[in-house]
Amino acid sequence: MSCPSQYAVQSMSVRSSGAVGSLLSLVSSINLQNLPTYKPRTVKPTVAAPTNVTVPAPGEGVALYRVTTSNGDTCILLKTDALVEVKFKVHGVEETGDAYVPEKTIVDGNCQYSDSASMRISWSEYVLFWEFAKTPGGDTWYVSNIELTVGTSLPAYHTIRAHGSHFKLVHNNHKMLFPTPVGKSYSCDESVVHLEAKDKEAKDQGLSGSLLLRAFQLQPFMYKGADFSQSFECNAQLRFRDETAPLAVGSTLAIAVLMTVTGYGIYRYFKIKKVQYNTME
Repeated sequence: MSCPSQYAVQSMSVRSSGAVGSLLSLVSSINLQNLPTYKPRTVKPTVAAPTNVTVPAPGEGVALYRVTTSNGDTCILLKTDALVEVKFKVHGVEETGDAYVPEKTIVDGNCQYSDSASMRISWSEYVLFWEFAKTPGGDTWYVSNIELTVGTSLPAYHTIRAHGSHFKLVHNNHKMLFPTPVGKSYSCDESVVHLEAKDKEAKDQGLSGSLLLRAFQLQPFMYKGADFSQSFECNAQLRFRDETAPLAVGSTLAIAVLMTVTGYGIYRYFKIKKVQYNTME
């Protein structure tokens, strides 16, 4: 029996390799039911962030408003992230309009007097007007008035009836706002100033408003520097009020007790004296 030639062996080996390769290819292409199918691992593509989405930096949104004198000295300084809110009624339903006070505004004011000053912040159809004063002793400054003027040409306020093209909201000017020792700045994490309408037509429409002040710091009557002086925090005022209220209540109670005891003593004195007089007779 003759042995296969070398050529025949090589040919058979090639055919066997081809058959094995075809068989493996056929098996790998079959997806049997109830058996896991493994996918090749791929790297998840990085998706670029939308260009219109930004992460705010710390302190972003807090604006600085400054009034300077004719020679360039800073006389009023205000730092805050502020929002004005207006409420009104349309056919008996309360509506709300609001606007952030932007960083870019028109700022002017008057600092020519030593015991009074003013600041005006204007943007769009809004004007926020501040007035400052000192107590008679001159040792404390405070905000004596805040006025918010809004134009009815803004879409949110088309339904508001007003004299002319604007309406005005003011705070209750019988209250001193933010009293602070002269030479210091007033600071508070959050403050709210309530505003109300003065004329009857505006009141009939339920007009009122609020000035929301976040990260708030304020100082008028500045002539010695361009930055805020030492801050007088609103929490200190709250503590002062908390300590003052019990003291006032205690003093009132002590006075009432003293008056009662004194009155009773006087009554007893005249009562006993009258009895003694009647006995002698």
